[in-house]
Amino acid sequence: MKNSHFKIPSKKFILSVISSSAFMTGLTLAVIWLYLSNLDRLDIFYDATSASSAIAFIFGFAILSLLGFSVLIFSSSFMMVLIFSHYEKELVEHNKITHGFSITGLLNSLGLCFLLSLCFFSYYYFNFNGHLTTIAFLIASVLFSFYITKKNILDPMKHYLQNNNEAKGNLEKTSTKILLPLLLLTPAVVQMLPLSFFLNQLEFTEGSSDFAQISLLTAVAIAFSTLSILPGAIYINEKKNGDLFRAITIILISIITTLVFLSMIFRPIPNMIINMTMNLSGISDWRAHDFYIKENVHPHAMFNGQLWNTRYFQEIPNRFFITGVSIFTLGNTQLICPTTIIHARKESLKLTIDNTKEHDKKTNHLKNIAMDCIPFNKKDISIWDSPISEPIYYDKLKKNQK
Repeated sequence: MKNSHFKIPSKKFILSVISSSAFMTGLTLAVIWLYLSNLDRLDIFYDATSASSAIAFIFGFAILSLLGFSVLIFSSSFMMVLIFSHYEKELVEHNKITHGFSITGLLNSLGLCFLLSLCFFSYYYFNFNGHLTTIAFLIASVLFSFYITKKNILDPMKHYLQNNNEAKGNLEKTSTKILLPLLLLTPAVVQMLPLSFFLNQLEFTEGSSDFAQISLLTAVAIAFSTLSILPGAIYINEKKNGDLFRAITIILISIITTLVFLSMIFRPIPNMIINMTMNLSGISDWRAHDFYIKENVHPHAMFNGQLWNTRYFQEIPNRFFITGVSIFTLGNTQLICPTTIIHARKESLKLTIDNTKEHDKKTNHLKNIAMDCIPFNKKDISIWDSPISEPIYYDKLKKNQK
């Protein structure tokens, strides 16, 4: 399609924008702002962003996280592109067959989701044997792939060669007729990995029926399968024109657009990408640690004993210990939270699919817990995970005194 409805920016313009300091700074500040906004702790945003030396560092991990997340979500697209590249020389000469290649990959993904849901219904509602249901699912998936491959690729190629009196190509070989349907089934199989990850993050309200749950899961699976393989289908249809830069540009645009649509369906996706950036860059650490603080800097009475597990040791004077989670460290600012935030954060990354308001409740709960977090100067607190025997807990002392 040489006459497109919109003009792709030049390679030089795109590279100049991506490599500009303004773009890098803007993206990095946006990542930091969104991360702190999700915790409702924008009060430390200014102090944290004063560390300008970390801008390029965070930017690099933001791009790396986005790429890693895209590889996971669009693994079926990448697999289909790899398969297409093997048969590209024969396919690019025939527009209709090239289009049929991408359609076959898409139908295989949708068909696998539909057949899998059908097997779940059969197993749960009709008490079919689990082993027989699995075998039937595998056979039906393979037969469906053979059928649509023959209809969309092999038959059109055969008719084209006959009408143009051309010699048989690689696609007419018997080995290819057997191998190609199996290869075109692999993107659908590969997509099960990211799909299982996202389905594991879905929840349902108590009391919802099994039929409603399976129906909703089927709808989500079909939507996910369509969107995840869409960039690969777009790339194949554009690659036949021979413009590699245009094809890559369009697939990148389609990946970003698809991520936006997926985020509308599965709202925790942006937070997952941002959390991945912060974890990989070492800015956040969602593991519980022990910290010690000097009494003359922050007296132990300022900390709730039950919330922070405050304690001291007779052999270590003028210092007390707390247990917390360092969820944000940048510049001289270190935001440490009670360990209750770990569970709240895990719950905020899940979605109650039949009641979207539950997600708002979970994010608000996370923000409420984050209000108990304390922004320390990094010099005022030190981590100490090495075990020390015979701690004395302030909270127990108070109870004994009563």
